[in-house]
Amino acid sequence: MQNSPLSGSVTASPGRRTADSLDRKVNATLQGSWLGLFLTELFEGVGQLALFLLLLEAIWEGSASWVKPDVYVLTVMALGQSAWLAWRRLRGLTQPWWSQLVGLVFYALVESLIEGASFFVKPKHVTFGVLMLVYAWGAALEGRSQQPKAALAGIFLSRTAQGLGPLLFYLALDLKGESWLQGVSGFFDSAAHTFLLALAITQVGALISLALVTRRQKQVIVELLDQLKTLSRWGFGNRVVEAVLSDSGSQAAIRVERAIGFIDIRGFTAWSETHPPEEVIGMLNRFYAAVLEACAGKLIKSKMSGDEVLLVLEADGNALPIMQAALRATINAVQPSQLSAGAGLWIGPVVEGFFGAQEAPVHDVIGDTVNTAKRLCDHAQAGQLLAGPPESLPDSMAPRTSIHAKGKHQPVLAALYRADL
Repeated sequence: MQNSPLSGSVTASPGRRTADSLDRKVNATLQGSWLGLFLTELFEGVGQLALFLLLLEAIWEGSASWVKPDVYVLTVMALGQSAWLAWRRLRGLTQPWWSQLVGLVFYALVESLIEGASFFVKPKHVTFGVLMLVYAWGAALEGRSQQPKAALAGIFLSRTAQGLGPLLFYLALDLKGESWLQGVSGFFDSAAHTFLLALAITQVGALISLALVTRRQKQVIVELLDQLKTLSRWGFGNRVVEAVLSDSGSQAAIRVERAIGFIDIRGFTAWSETHPPEEVIGMLNRFYAAVLEACAGKLIKSKMSGDEVLLVLEADGNALPIMQAALRATINAVQPSQLSAGAGLWIGPVVEGFFGAQEAPVHDVIGDTVNTAKRLCDHAQAGQLLAGPPESLPDSMAPRTSIHAKGKHQPVLAALYRADL
């Protein structure tokens, strides 16, 4: 390999499909368990309003509430809807506006069959229905993250429903046996009731402020995570980051079977000395992108250094066609600059994992397999791929060649492939 003054070391993301997988893995880790989502929906979401009504029913009816269906219907509604919404969030499904109203429809349907038409005029039921509709409307608007004004209006509506809920349910309880107009007209004549109103308004303001702060914090976290994921992909590769997240910690170095490939641009040093840095960087970027696209997300990791790329692949029958595709893509990418490339592939055991200081470990692969693949790449002519051991390759009819590789006491037997075949 020839290094230019611009060469460095960077590990690139192995394809869009794996990147999406890493995003899902990170999001799932942050999202938490179904139980956590269920409790959030129950005590902070739409279930909270059902719990308010449940408490009102228990106080309203006293000990008789336990022999009436209202309490049980509400309990099933609160638990069922919270569980369903939590399941949807865990699966990454969208939350349409009507999803917040499934429980309300269930409750109204069951209770109206029991109580008849009078169900729809009772203050507690009207209060519950209005609050649920306002909350559902607000939650739907709040989910429009790409429309800040709509999301802000949604926060205002949903938090207003939650903050005023206790006061309005108290008002419904105080109206027991009275008409709406008669009870409400004198409700705030009491200083205690006026104080409750002030508390409710203060609670609404606190909930809105907390929601806005939380929303901003989530945006900062998402932006920071995007940056960290990008740096992790560059430094370790997507598959490595996913494995670390799965194990909840760093992985010790282990001996495994891998296919190690190297691709090197031929004539790069002389070419780079006669071209401006911007043109050199543009050519290298096309080279890197072409290799990663050709690998189609099948890489375990990749490491790029100047005009050379190291590819770590599964030690199976796909390694050879992947390397052939990557070499062809490289040649197509560098041909406009009158350059070509050669490649080497060797399958065997490597030591793979994290090395170095605990404060700054580096994930890498080391061993004779890596060294042999590098030697084959150095000996390959432009447009050639030298691969082995031949008995590990699916194409047994390829011509053989013997390589006197540096550091080897015996010649290395490799199969010879051309990129144009």
